[in-house]
Amino acid sequence: MAQYAAIRAVGESVLELMREACPVADLQLGASPKFDLASLGSLTEGQAAPAEGFYLILWRVGIGGSPRNLPPRRARDGKLYKPSLPVDLYFLMLPIAASADKQAQMLGWAMAFLHQMPVLSGEVINRYTKGSPSVFQPEETVELIADPLGTADYLSLWDRVKGGLQAGMTYVARMVLLDIDQPEPTGAPVIERRFGVGTPGGLA
Repeated sequence: MAQYAAIRAVGESVLELMREACPVADLQLGASPKFDLASLGSLTEGQAAPAEGFYLILWRVGIGGSPRNLPPRRARDGKLYKPSLPVDLYFLMLPIAASADKQAQMLGWAMAFLHQMPVLSGEVINRYTKGSPSVFQPEETVELIADPLGTADYLSLWDRVKGGLQAGMTYVARMVLLDIDQPEPTGAPVIERRFGVGTPGGLA
């Protein structure tokens, strides 16, 4: 149950964890390689080539599969709110380098790092997120799972870019819950019940 900034926060926290762990010297990267959230539009043909580094591209968002019909959310103060919206976030991790061999090295490191990266707790995501420090509740968790596309789907993805096929890996963060701050309507509490026993015609 996260605030609406959850989509941005997941991407930012993953990139900041990568930045901390990246073996810059071993990968022969420059002094300040990029670790940026990017869009497919930033890679389109005719624009300047992106700087060397790692780019996390949110290329698709879907509604979470199960359960879709979540119960109302109860806040810490006991108030009921509309059910949270479960979303699946689909990312493309793309290393950019001047040479193919360096790009392959960077991709290998990124895949190995994300494979062994633990489940992200709300506390960790908040720590590495720009802006508000309370996007997620501390007890919430998000797992980024490798989700390779089929060849046809991958070619279709790059067909949107028209900037040349590049090697990357696709991931999905499933069931990220976005809080809805609208109160859930509730009826008045039941304080009396009448059975109408012995009353002609039923209830009085």
